[in-house]
Amino acid sequence: MDLVYVSYNSAKWIPKCFESVICSSYNLKDLYIYVLDNNSSDDTVEKLNHCKELYGSRLGGFEVISSKKNYGFGKGNNIAFEKGNSDIVCFFNIDTELLPDTLTNLETAIDRSASNVVMWELRQFPYEHPKLYNPITLEAEWSSGAAFAIKREVFSSLNGFDEKIFMYAEDVDLSFRVRSYGYKIQYVPKAIINHYSYQSAGEVKPNQYVNSIINNLYLRYRYGGRHAILVGHKLFWKTVIHANDAFPGAKRVLLKKYFQHFILFPHFWSKKNLGSEIPRLGLRFEGFDYTRNREGAFYINSLPAESPLVSILVRTCGRPNVLRETLCSLRNQTYNNIEIVVVEDGLPVSQQMINEEFNDLNILYHATGVKVGRSKAGNIAMELSNGKYLNFLDDDDVFFADHVEVLVSSLERSNSRAAYAFALATPIEIKSLNPYRYEIKDYQPIHNQEFGRLELYYHNCLPIQSIMFEKALYFENGGLDESLDALEDWDLWVRYSLNSTFTCVKKTTSAYRVPFDTKVNTKRQAELDQALPIVREKLKKYKPILSAYDYALFFEGRM
Repeated sequence: MDLVYVSYNSAKWIPKCFESVICSSYNLKDLYIYVLDNNSSDDTVEKLNHCKELYGSRLGGFEVISSKKNYGFGKGNNIAFEKGNSDIVCFFNIDTELLPDTLTNLETAIDRSASNVVMWELRQFPYEHPKLYNPITLEAEWSSGAAFAIKREVFSSLNGFDEKIFMYAEDVDLSFRVRSYGYKIQYVPKAIINHYSYQSAGEVKPNQYVNSIINNLYLRYRYGGRHAILVGHKLFWKTVIHANDAFPGAKRVLLKKYFQHFILFPHFWSKKNLGSEIPRLGLRFEGFDYTRNREGAFYINSLPAESPLVSILVRTCGRPNVLRETLCSLRNQTYNNIEIVVVEDGLPVSQQMINEEFNDLNILYHATGVKVGRSKAGNIAMELSNGKYLNFLDDDDVFFADHVEVLVSSLERSNSRAAYAFALATPIEIKSLNPYRYEIKDYQPIHNQEFGRLELYYHNCLPIQSIMFEKALYFENGGLDESLDALEDWDLWVRYSLNSTFTCVKKTTSAYRVPFDTKVNTKRQAELDQALPIVREKLKKYKPILSAYDYALFFEGRM
């Protein structure tokens, strides 16, 4: 495996960067490091050569290429790439550090990938890139250039990074070219790399700010079509108005770059190096981003200090093709100590599928035999569970890969007995039930508010799969009200919150599906409306402990 780096006045990052490689559990003799230095003016080259002397004999190879000019990120990587021969090439930023198992987890993912997956993106700490990915297949629309691996033959056939892009967005361009030939990109959340890209959350870096905007226009020329180009220029001029709010002199720099960028218009307008799949990729430009983002870009990720057992409670009812996707999202979890309690309301329709396809997971399966209802099924799951923490996940909802990890980390650090993260509502249009095919119509960040008891008592603001809680709360306060077949989760959260606070984690870690069909939605809403007065009547009996802060949060949100 080749590890390719580009350096530029990077002296302070170098010692720990390569020390982390040497501490890897991967076979070091199978690692070959190639570093292109872009004419640094500090002691970067000296430190690189010192690391080569220290570690070179323990690795398969360590080569430092010292340039007399600054080629930029793309061309620098292309030059270093040509020095290697390994089938898999990793492109890492110099301000990164590997964990001991990073490369072994990456290699495992590569070995298990389908033949059309040719590019793999690692998960960055402390700030995970917030772009959406498929929580079931882990397919990503593009990969960050700071931390990815690619098949050598594919990178070579595409002529590498576009050297006309000096810095920023060259990774998006490469990703789109990869996909234009029918290849796929996979996210590898279990392969973690520390990337010190920001000194503080929300930091504005002038070069990134300007070049990301200008290069977004370039990519619109290449991939976006005439409408996307027009929207891009309108967005640019709107941005210019407030540019100096980003950093002093930003407007002047942006305007200069804007008028210069037309020189390269013919290069990016040309489609001669693209594959035939571009029209089918559904590429979209979200402002100056290239896909929708999940909330939580500057949530500080960390692995939990302890790993208590977590029980995921899955209610299902005779639809194994739907359940399959939920279980796939659980297989992708980065947290390992998980028990999955599947309770099927009725006959054991899903048992064979679970036994044949998911015997690698720790699943406790129970079928009720006769229909008992959603609430009874949930209570059976809670009773059967063995975890310190419990988390519902109904059979048509999914977790992003870090959901369990994030909430366990929060609970283990806090005094709270329950924690929740933000969730996306995803309206879907079902095309077929067997096989299960559907189209996601939208991603709606509806549930993204701070915890407040009065808000919770006013309406059902926390979707069931977003919350992890101590099992002890079940013993102390009981389970779901089995007389309810709707809003049963709202009643549960109200009771659990009477004497306990819920910690809010400001990161989107799950998605739940809602019908796109108006008739189905109308029927479901009628069921909720019927349950509402019943739950409100129950609320009259609950006596919560409220603080002035609870009132402040409520009225602040209602103003």
